[in-house]
Amino acid sequence: MANFLRIERETRDGEARPISLKEWSEAIDNVDGVRLCVGDASVRNPLTKENVIIPNRGGDAEIFREDCNRWLRVLWWSPHGSIHFTAPESSDDPLLVTARALADQLEARIVGDEGEI
Repeated sequence: MANFLRIERETRDGEARPISLKEWSEAIDNVDGVRLCVGDASVRNPLTKENVIIPNRGGDAEIFREDCNRWLRVLWWSPHGSIHFTAPESSDDPLLVTARALADQLEARIVGDEGEI
């Protein structure tokens, strides 16, 4: 499996059919265990120890992980009309289960950098 995956959509002719922020928000509303994030993401650079801010474009989403009892920011909507996330190690990982449910809501598919799933 690829390191990074994305939810994207195409027309019957193979043309990109961008997912709007409104459509993405509505899909999230229809899937349990996922919600839009509030605010920007902050991560710590392990080499420099500097906090890096990653702006939320309005479509960052998080899923609830029962195994750690926390909400985790794992889905990033792009203004180009696709949603990006890090590929989990297992096909039954809650992230991939949620991503599949969201893709179904959007009549979209999950693909990797080489077009694979």
